[in-house]
Amino acid sequence: MIGRLRRLAGYTRRLLPHLPLAAAVVGADLLARLRPGSVRIARGARAQGISVIVPERGTPDLLAETLAALEQALLGVAEAQQVVIVVNGAARADYAELQRRWPTYDWQFHDRALGYNGAVEAGLAAVRHGWTYLLNSDMRLAPDALAQLLPYRDTNVFAVTSQIFFTDPARRREETGWSDYHLNIEFAEVYERDPGDARMARGNLYPGGGSSLCRTDVLRRYVAGSRDFSPFYWEDADWGIRAWSEGWEVVFCPLSQAHHHHRGTVRRYYDENEVARVIGRNELLFDLRHRWTRRHALRSLQRLALLDTASRRELRGLGLAWRAFHSRLTTQRARAHGLRFDRITRDRWYGPQREDQRRPRVLLVTPFALFPPAHGGARRVAELVTRLSGEIDFFLLGDEASLYGDASETWLQHFRGVHLLEGRGDRAGEAPLTLQQRLQRHAWPGLRAGLAAAIARFQPDVVQVEFMELADLAADRGSGGPRWLLCLHDVYLGSRDADEDAMQRAAIARYDAVVACSAEDAALLAPQSASLVGNGAVDRRTGYAPSPDGLLLFMGPFRYAQNLHGILAFLDTAWPALRAEFPDLRLRILGGGESAAIAEKDARLRQPGIELISAFVDPAPHLAECTLSLNPQIDIRGSSIKLIESLLAGRICVSTADGMRGFADAGLQALIGSADIAGMAAAIAPLLRDTAARRRLEVADNGLLDRYTWDAMAARQRELYRSLTPEHPP
Repeated sequence: MIGRLRRLAGYTRRLLPHLPLAAAVVGADLLARLRPGSVRIARGARAQGISVIVPERGTPDLLAETLAALEQALLGVAEAQQVVIVVNGAARADYAELQRRWPTYDWQFHDRALGYNGAVEAGLAAVRHGWTYLLNSDMRLAPDALAQLLPYRDTNVFAVTSQIFFTDPARRREETGWSDYHLNIEFAEVYERDPGDARMARGNLYPGGGSSLCRTDVLRRYVAGSRDFSPFYWEDADWGIRAWSEGWEVVFCPLSQAHHHHRGTVRRYYDENEVARVIGRNELLFDLRHRWTRRHALRSLQRLALLDTASRRELRGLGLAWRAFHSRLTTQRARAHGLRFDRITRDRWYGPQREDQRRPRVLLVTPFALFPPAHGGARRVAELVTRLSGEIDFFLLGDEASLYGDASETWLQHFRGVHLLEGRGDRAGEAPLTLQQRLQRHAWPGLRAGLAAAIARFQPDVVQVEFMELADLAADRGSGGPRWLLCLHDVYLGSRDADEDAMQRAAIARYDAVVACSAEDAALLAPQSASLVGNGAVDRRTGYAPSPDGLLLFMGPFRYAQNLHGILAFLDTAWPALRAEFPDLRLRILGGGESAAIAEKDARLRQPGIELISAFVDPAPHLAECTLSLNPQIDIRGSSIKLIESLLAGRICVSTADGMRGFADAGLQALIGSADIAGMAAAIAPLLRDTAARRRLEVADNGLLDRYTWDAMAARQRELYRSLTPEHPP
C-alpha cells in the first residue's frame, strides 16, 4: 500500500506542470458528450494552380533525380505552377549546380535544421497557388503522377495522395501511401495498406507528407497546428484526422505513382535513442489529441507521467493544451455523429470529377449490396448506371458494406462518389419480417444520418431511392432541395392487409416521381402515377448460335426467396418426369453465394444431373451452353430479368404464368408459359424432343426484342431524369 501511494505521489508531482493538458483532454471528452454539435461538411473553392514544396536536407544527389522527374510531371499540368525548395540545415554551396539547372524554382536556404513540419511551414509562406504538392526530396514522380491527381480536387477534398513504390522492388511494401490503422488499446497505431492492382481512388486515413496534393489554405492551418510534433513524425497523421473530423475528404489515388529511394534523412542526423524518444512522445501526443487508443484520458495521462524528462518538458504549455483540446473535441464530436475511422479505406470510393459541364447529379440509395451484381435488382442498377454515367453524375449511398470488395471496382468506377454503410442489425436465422418491420429495419438511423450527410456532401439534383424497403427515408426530406425518385423493383400493394397498404401508399406519396418495373405493378399503384422503366437484358443476339441439347439452366440467386422456393418445387414436381424421359438431361443452377450452405442441408440440390454453381458468375457462357432456361416463380412482383435475358441470348424460356409478369402480353414466341410449376415438364419436353422446332423459336422474336434491351430501358430512365432536372438535362 505504501509503495502504491508513493508511486501515485510521484505521478502527481510529474503531472503538476501538465494540469492544463489534463484539463484539456478531460474537458474535451466531457464537452463532446454534453454538446456533440452537428455533422460537419467542409467545402472549399475550386482552386486552380499547383505549388510543389520540396523539403531538403543534405541529399543533393537524390534531389537532382527528384527535380528531373518533377519537371516531367509538371509538363502534364496545364495550370499555373510553382516549385519551392526548402533547403535547411545544409550548406548552400552544395546546391549551386541544381540552382543553375532550375533557376525558375523558388530556392530557400535556412542555416538551421527546421524539421519536417518547420520546412513545410517555411515553404507554405511562399506558396502562391490553391493546391500544394508535398514532395520528399528522395521521391521520384511518374510522368503522369500530378495529372492523375487533378481530377480528384473536389470542393470537399482536402488532400489526394499518390501511390508509393520503393525503388528497390525486393523491399517489402510497408509504405504505399494508402494509410489505415489497427485499433490498439495501448498505443496509437497507423500503417499503410497494399492496394494491389486497384485502379479506383479510395478513402485515405491521412495524406502522406512526402507525396500528397493538399488544399493550400487548409494545409497552412493544419501545419501551424502541428508544430508540437516537431521535428518529425506523426504530423501528417494529425492532418488527416483533423481533416476527416472537420468534414473534409482525404483520397488515395493508385494511378498517381511515385518511387521512393528512402535513404532515411532523419536517422542520419539523430541517433536511434533520440528518434525512438521523439516517436514515442509524438505517438502519445497524437493519442491525447484524438483519443486514438479509445482509452480513458486518465490512462493516457498516466503514460505521460512515465515519459522521460525531456519529453514531459516538451509536452507542457497553454498553447499545446489548447491545441489538444480543440483537436480532441472535434474528433470526438465527429465520432459521435458516426464517423468511423476504421471504415474510411473500406467504405469510400471516388471517381474523377468532371469540369467540362454541369451534369445532373443523382444520388442512389440502396439497402442491398449491388456490386458485383449478384441479384436481379443489382443487375438492373448496374446496367442502367453503366449506360447513363457518361451523361449523369451518379453517387452511391449503399448498405451491406462488407459485401463490396475489389471485385466491385468495375461497376463502382461509374460513380463519382461512393459511401458504404453497415449495421442495420440483421441476424442469421431470425424469423421473416413483416413488410412494415422490413421498412423500419432497412431505413435504420445510421442510414438516415448517412443520407443526410450524403445530400450535404454530394449536393444531388435527384435522390433516387431503390426498393420499397427504403421508402420511409422520404419522411426525413425537408422543403426545397433535391427531387426524390422512388424505384420500386417490386410493388407489394394489393395485400389482404388494408393497414399495410395504407402505410405503403403514405410512404410512396412523399416522392416526386415513382418508377415501376412492369405494367402490372404500375396498375397496382393507381391512382398514384408511375413511370414504367421495365427490366431488360444485354442484347446478345449478334453472337447467337443454335442451342445444344441436354442442359436446362436456372439463373436464380437463392438470396431471393422466390428463386429458392421455385427451383425446389420444380425439382419436386417437373424434374422427375423430365429425367425419366431424358435420362442424360442436366440442370445447371446459378444459385449465388448463399446456395452452397443450402445445398449442404438439402439433398434435392445434390441429386444426379444437378449442377449447382455457388458464386457470382457472368451468365453469358451458361446461356450459350444451355438448351433453354427456366423461370419457375410463383407470386412475384416486378418482372423477371432472367426471362428476358434468356430471350435476348437466343434461348427459349419456359416460365410459370406468374413468372411472365411484365412480358405475358408482348407476343413473344420464345416465351413458353405454364399455369404452374408442375406443368412446366409438359412445356419443356416437346422442346427437348424436336431440336429443329426449338431452334426456329429461338430467333422468332427478333422484331420485338429491341424494346427490351437495357439500352431501351436506359433511354426511358434518361427521359425521366430530363423531366426531373430541366435545369440540368442529360
